[in-house]
This record gives sequence, structure tokens and C-alpha cells, in this order.
Amino acid sequence: AVGFCRKIEGDSPMNVMEMPEQKHIFLISLVLSAVLIGLLFFIKLAHIPVPPCYFHQLTGLYCPGCGGTRAWIALLHGHFLHSLVYHPVVLYGTSVYLVYVLSNLRALLPHMRHTPSGMAFRNSYLYAAVILILGNWILKNILLCVFHLAM
Repeated sequence: AVGFCRKIEGDSPMNVMEMPEQKHIFLISLVLSAVLIGLLFFIKLAHIPVPPCYFHQLTGLYCPGCGGTRAWIALLHGHFLHSLVYHPVVLYGTSVYLVYVLSNLRALLPHMRHTPSGMAFRNSYLYAAVILILGNWILKNILLCVFHLAM
């Protein structure tokens, strides 16, 4: 699959976690995830309301991130289809990140180090996310402006 196991010169496969830059990216992503989860728990416990979308208030159009909060809430409740409809990048990003974390944790296990494993970070994952965000933004505003369907 794309993003998994690169080959070193010759035929022997390489563990992605043996590449220092990939290991650093992975460890930083774990720390950032922990900080984000902690922040979300703090917001939940402190009962901090989600601010309104100022772009939507000013223009009447959806912003590129509109639906993201609802998508996260739906995903956390196990409503995958609702999450996809609210904002597809949330389900996409969560899926890619889960595969990334699980495959790289497997690569860090001592008894698995000599098997080809791990998922390398690639810019193409970010490009796909940007395409999903822009596509979702354009589609929702077409549905709003042409067909008067509020999402």
C-alpha cells in the first residue's frame, strides 16, 4: 500500500522507524495528539462553548471548516456516516492517523523491528486532505446557494 515500507538499496525492506526523520515526526505527532486530547477534555470539563463561525455570520456562506465540530462529535459517538457528511476530512484524517500510529507502534516493538513495517509520512496525505476540504467547501456552498439546502 502507498506509504508503507520503503526498500533500501537492494531487496531488503526497511522498518520506517529506523529512519530518524520519520521517527521524529511520529513522536511529535504523538505528543501533539496528547496535547489536543488534553485540551479537548479541558474544554469539555470547563463547559467552554464552541464559538460561532464568523465567516458564516459575515457572508452567509459556509467556511472551509464548517461542519468539522459536528463531524468530530458524530465520530466520537460512532456515527461514521454522519461524520463523513458533516466534514469528510475528519473521518479521512482520523483513519489515516490511526493506521499511521498503529503501524508505527508495531514498528517500534522490539520483536517486530526486523519485519517490514511502519507507515512513512508523505505530503500526499496532506494534499488529499486539502482537496477534501476544498471540495467539501465548494459542494456545500453550491448546495446552499443553488438548491437552498442548508447542511
